[in-house]
Amino acid sequence: MYDTVKGTSRAVTDENIQAPSGACAGPGDSVLVCSKNKDSFVHLTIDGKLIGTYPVDLKYQYNMCVSKDGTRLAVSNTDVRIRKLQLYKISQAMS
Repeated sequence: MYDTVKGTSRAVTDENIQAPSGACAGPGDSVLVCSKNKDSFVHLTIDGKLIGTYPVDLKYQYNMCVSKDGTRLAVSNTDVRIRKLQLYKISQAMS
């Protein structure tokens, strides 16, 4: 991850991140990353710490984005046989 404010970078490694393909800013100060070979996406802090891993029913995720109001996540894939765009509702975790 590259910090554009501090001008620093750090490697983020986790077994849940396999063939990362797309990333976007997540809710709060977080980052969402497609893990293409795991059919999931990972949720990271801005410091690169794992918050969670979320499986999706989508092969070969390629890109993702969060709506301006932070309530929806759109994920697309690159499977030439079955191209999809899936929309997910983002809800706050209960403490």
